[in-house]
Amino acid sequence: MPTTTDASVLERNGGPTRESHWVQPTLSKAAAAKMELEADFRATFQGNMYASPLYIEHGPGGKGAFIAVSTDNVVTALDEATGATLWTKTLGSAPGLKGQACGVSFDPVGILGTPVIDEKSGTIYVAAPIGTDSVERQEVHALSISDGASRAGFPVNVSAMKAGELSFNTKFQNQRSALSLVNGIVYVAYGGFSGDCDDYHGWIIAIDAADPSKVGAWATAGQGEAIWASGGFASDGTSIFPVTGNGKASSRDSSNSESILRISGLAQFQKSNVNEFYPSTWKSMDSADVDLGSSNSLLMHIPGAAMPDRVLVAIGKDGKIYLVNPSNLGGSDGQIAALQVSNPPMPAATGVKTSPTAYTTANGTYVAFTVESAPDCPNNVTGRAIMSVKISGGSPPTASVAWCTPGPNPPSAPISTTTDGKADPIVWFMNNGQLKGVDGDTGASVFEGGSGSCSGVQRWTSPIAVKGRIVVGANGTLCSWKSSP
Repeated sequence: MPTTTDASVLERNGGPTRESHWVQPTLSKAAAAKMELEADFRATFQGNMYASPLYIEHGPGGKGAFIAVSTDNVVTALDEATGATLWTKTLGSAPGLKGQACGVSFDPVGILGTPVIDEKSGTIYVAAPIGTDSVERQEVHALSISDGASRAGFPVNVSAMKAGELSFNTKFQNQRSALSLVNGIVYVAYGGFSGDCDDYHGWIIAIDAADPSKVGAWATAGQGEAIWASGGFASDGTSIFPVTGNGKASSRDSSNSESILRISGLAQFQKSNVNEFYPSTWKSMDSADVDLGSSNSLLMHIPGAAMPDRVLVAIGKDGKIYLVNPSNLGGSDGQIAALQVSNPPMPAATGVKTSPTAYTTANGTYVAFTVESAPDCPNNVTGRAIMSVKISGGSPPTASVAWCTPGPNPPSAPISTTTDGKADPIVWFMNNGQLKGVDGDTGASVFEGGSGSCSGVQRWTSPIAVKGRIVVGANGTLCSWKSSP
């Protein structure tokens, strides 16, 4: 749920739990059926957008403003009513759409990770690669929300940092994951490029927002083991819980692959069962490219016996959902439950690589996410789909696929809304330039299309909900839908 006292969306998926659920009192199913693309909202900016938009209610000059970032390394503040540009800031030359290390032409380079906003200080934190023909350095910037001016002590040069004896290898590291701000510490995660090539690791960079000369860095023990999920990672207000991908190590002593980790302070991690979870099948997951870190972690409440108040959730590429106690991650197979939602498991190449949404209705508790193919859907949906899984508390908890619906194309991520936390549940996503909303309990269509379309929505992005509007980031533009009278 959002944690701000106003309508602001200060980080990816609406808040530190990463549930991607918004309470929108005016967005009932009846109102949603009358949504229309706002033709008079003209929010344009330079470059392609692989992040999700943010919103601050008391922005430049006291106006509400959306924040958009692009692969051109451009940050833009846009008026919430008209979309007019309030300010724009270029953070440095951007390498553009290039295969930095692997020669993979479709792997974008530029600002990819969704920024994070500190509403109290009026600061937005952004990670950007800087270079011309290739990435010369990775930086973290801090900009005034009022006018885009750089804050003192920034940017921080990540490329100059070390984690123990390991140096940050700029040539092979890429930044896709959404940023977090926890207890005054800015966290930025890094992985590699498409193709899993050469000498990269999963990194967490931590920067003291009040004194950016105080920094810390942690890197995975083994090569690879990227932290790349676009949704970032959940936080309980003290620690962050990044999830890692596949690696090449033969021993857990030299590996943090396929793990949920607890990291706090200036990137402090102590290897122990309390601070790390990994399936006992981690070696075979590595070999089969079945990343646990293909999607971000989230924290959600699942009613039921012997369950913590909040459960940490991670979904692997193969469609297995792990429920973990955030107070004690449990080491190897230390999960509360490992719930397989497809039989056979989804192949790695066509499985789950997304940012999930979690929501509760009068009928149950659900996690919805994008799958590249959809086996075992109750309504025989094939191909790419949004799948919603109902999770029931108990000892152990159980899961069943509630519904599937076709799309999204391209493979972006869903969000959910309710009017009061449970009523009128709607799951929203983009499909072929059209906004689509479906009933959170049944998957039945609530809204599809309406007037106009929004082209250029990129993979792994997700909409946000603001004051009864659904706002989507696309290449060079934000699109907004709201209910007609």
